[in-house]
Amino acid sequence: MTTWPPVDMHAHIDPTITPRDLLGLRAVIFAASRSLAESKLGLKRQKQDLLTIWGVGVHPGVHAALERYDPSEFNSLIDQTAYVGEVGLDAKVPSRRARQHDVFASLLTELQAKPRLTSIHSYGATGEVVDHLEQTPVKGVILHWWLGDRADTSRALELGAYFSVNVATLRASAAVDLIPLERLIPETDHPDGNRRGAAPHQPGNVTQVEEALANARGLTAAEVRLQAWRNLAALVATTGTKGLLPSRVAAILDSSV
Repeated sequence: MTTWPPVDMHAHIDPTITPRDLLGLRAVIFAASRSLAESKLGLKRQKQDLLTIWGVGVHPGVHAALERYDPSEFNSLIDQTAYVGEVGLDAKVPSRRARQHDVFASLLTELQAKPRLTSIHSYGATGEVVDHLEQTPVKGVILHWWLGDRADTSRALELGAYFSVNVATLRASAAVDLIPLERLIPETDHPDGNRRGAAPHQPGNVTQVEEALANARGLTAAEVRLQAWRNLAALVATTGTKGLLPSRVAAILDSSV
């Protein structure tokens, strides 16, 4: 029987970490970036990191990332990876909301032509994020640390969105019960989303999330983990990104379906 490693759908990792230390986390980790400049540092490592997928991101809360966003550069960078993250909207910085909307709309337009597994930030702007997704539908949407209400959650589900959840999400969400397990994947959002979770506080440690979902759904943690892999496989198939994954990750995916 295959033993599936944990899947962490969204974590922030220092791109200077050694390959040995990263492999030592013993998890498949999707490493989100906050800017195109940071993304380029991660993408340089793609061939040496066997279980990590480095993302291309433009974080809506990072002023420099928004101002330096260039659609052609973004388009070029996503040729190198299956993962985009993180992108989206953030209501904590109202002075930059117009720029956030412009960048997010541009990103989605690019992703219509080149679908990717896309981790979307929506703090305080869940309805607006869904509005964008209705206006510019894309494949591979993963709503990260989702705290939308039941109406917005239902809208997102109708669009085919998936959701990545951490310990804090499960404690605060008023609608996670609406989301089928077939649309859920664990995350840590290290270093922020797992500050109060079980030790060790490191990327890839999604054990507490798996156990919480298992208890809530009447399953075992092993069944939750296998379903996460099946969900990931569905996202990869929908976006056609298998060839952009590390070969070891692609092989694990094949064994999960």
